Amino acid sequence: MSESWDARKAIDKLLSKPKTLVCDALLDQNIFAGSGNIIKNEVLFRIKVHPKSTIAALPKNKLEELVTAAVNYSFDFLEWKKEFTLKKHWLAHTKKVCTRDQSTLSKEYLGKTNRRSYFCNVCQVLYT
Repeated sequence: MSESWDARKAIDKLLSKPKTLVCDALLDQNIFAGSGNIIKNEVLFRIKVHPKSTIAALPKNKLEELVTAAVNYSFDFLEWKKEFTLKKHWLAHTKKVCTRDQSTLSKEYLGKTNRRSYFCNVCQVLYT
């Protein structure tokens, strides 16, 4: 959220870790300082990317969308937190049903961090 933060540098850092799962990348504090599990789940749901996708497999536009969405959601997160309305804006985190296609959301403990991931196997694309 710092003005000195550079999206291009974040993309370069992501590309330097091609085998990393996107669910782990969003929790990497060297890339996305302050990003946590809620942000991870919500960003991936919003950009329709499956958490088991790897960085190398993401198309360029999706990689850029990932970075942009992480920044934008972080600002929204902070605002909603101040308003005490954060949970009201969740589309995937702790949810059981997909808000887009009404299919059952999966809940798994994924990645090196083994953190809870909520995702839709129907509308979130698995890039491998």
